[in-house]
Amino acid sequence: MMLQIFTTQLSGKMKMVKDTYEDVFEDCSRILAQSIISGHTIYLFATGEMKCVLPQALYGNDRFENVKLVEDANNVPTLKDQDSFLIFAPSSLDESSIQMARLVAEQNNSIMAVIGNKGTDQSDKGLEELVDLTINLQVHSMVPQDDGSRIGTPVAVLALYVYHCLHLTIVDILAEYE
Repeated sequence: MMLQIFTTQLSGKMKMVKDTYEDVFEDCSRILAQSIISGHTIYLFATGEMKCVLPQALYGNDRFENVKLVEDANNVPTLKDQDSFLIFAPSSLDESSIQMARLVAEQNNSIMAVIGNKGTDQSDKGLEELVDLTINLQVHSMVPQDDGSRIGTPVAVLALYVYHCLHLTIVDILAEYE
């Protein structure tokens, strides 16, 4: 029974993300494709469970071209105009991600963020205020328990789903370019 509930909820969440952020996928993918076409770099930064995206982006069959990982705020490179920066953060209030976004924003480069949820204070946009484009997954635990609590929080699954949506859209854009 729990598997059916989880699968149904996860499928609905993926559909919600696709429907809500289809235009944002397109906008993010165009920026990322411009970095690829111009021979510049896509920089990735991820924290917490969102780090699950990094192996796919760096080593997977569907990896981005010209990708470099930025591991912490002490290693932010000097960015060129056509470089782009993609942050995967578990929360809009994630301090490491906010610090990274501030450092990149000082260089006036395109910053995109995929966020697991808004955190506890829904009025505080945090990371969302610092980036150009945001995909907020609004993930919560999906499967109810007998005691009223919930389990099954698929932040990593949805982050990888967004990554693949971006990758597929980039492939379409690059095909148009050729």
